[in-house]
Amino acid sequence: MTADRESLANPRLWLAFATMLLTSGIPNAFPVFFPALLEEFGGSRGATAATASLFWLLAAVLAPVAGHWMSRFNPRRVLSTGLIAVAAGLALGTRAGSLPAFLLAVGGLGGVGLGLTGMVAHAPLISHDYTRRRGLATGIAFSGSMLAYALSPGIQWAITALGWRGAFGLYIAALAALLPLVWWIHPCRLATDHGPTAVLPRPGIGSMVASAQFWSLLVVFTLPPLIGYLAITQHALYFRTLGLSAAEASFLLGLGGLLAAGGRALAGWLADRIGGAPAGFVSFGATLLGLLLLLAVDVWPWRLLAYGYVFFMFLPMGSRATIVAVLVGRIAPPERYGLAFGLLAVGNGLGAALGPWLSGFLYDVTGSYAAIYLVALGFTLVAILALVIFTRSARRKTT
Repeated sequence: MTADRESLANPRLWLAFATMLLTSGIPNAFPVFFPALLEEFGGSRGATAATASLFWLLAAVLAPVAGHWMSRFNPRRVLSTGLIAVAAGLALGTRAGSLPAFLLAVGGLGGVGLGLTGMVAHAPLISHDYTRRRGLATGIAFSGSMLAYALSPGIQWAITALGWRGAFGLYIAALAALLPLVWWIHPCRLATDHGPTAVLPRPGIGSMVASAQFWSLLVVFTLPPLIGYLAITQHALYFRTLGLSAAEASFLLGLGGLLAAGGRALAGWLADRIGGAPAGFVSFGATLLGLLLLLAVDVWPWRLLAYGYVFFMFLPMGSRATIVAVLVGRIAPPERYGLAFGLLAVGNGLGAALGPWLSGFLYDVTGSYAAIYLVALGFTLVAILALVIFTRSARRKTT
């Protein structure tokens, strides 16, 4: 630990970053594995994409539990159990002889592990150590999962050289290397006197969940991963139909990962400066523009439009997790922060779970990528409306 709790050199911050890179990052890297898994197991795109959906679904179910356990029990044990579950799921996945067996191993055990090592588990750790720079620190930690996209060229190389099973083996080795660091760096207990400062009076959990602010914030948190996975699950397949090579498609995904990782940290910094809600409107505006450019690529397959889509779509991707982590402090007192964020993250996980499957399903039904992206555009407009409702209800409660 560093002497200054607010220092960005805090090793807990960067261990959180690395953990999310290797656990939350797995379903984010799924588009690179998608073609190889289709070739290996066959089946529809919806069925294959269901692996990532199950991954996120189980993580969503465990989110409130993880937040509660991290606040009340030993964080080292919670995180270690999650790392072992993900590694075991990947190991069993390499031995799977059918798509259902692969789905249960990787999606099932992987989802349990993600639930115990994802952003809900790490949010209490970050809020415990940071107050003044909480938005920036949260953005840095959460950006680990987004940086997984930047690993896409390396993963593509590993799949080409070693096969998808060999690429899984590299993931397993990296997860094993994190285990001793979790026990060495993270605390065995979180203090209860640190956490976000609630602007509003301290309601009970029941009245908080019944409020318009909670439900509008739930929509704001649920839709972004659904939108994101609708847009990028078939990234590699889509850009190949436009004439791009597998290497260039993975390069675009990797470039997007760098933008998304930086965007999460940027969103935290912006939320610290201008507030979470204004930062949210900026991020959704960028998402709208990115989707419009993606639709334009379907009509005019120009590389400039493709790179524009990557910039505006990926830069705000994941930023809403950082923004919501800041906004939670407006509806929940410190002692309920982990539980409140965990409940909201159920929606986030469900959105992430639905996205890959819905992307495959829409293509199986329509045979059109444009239909997928139009649905994503509609969901983005709904998310903006929900943020408007949250902002207006917050003003009413503070006057």
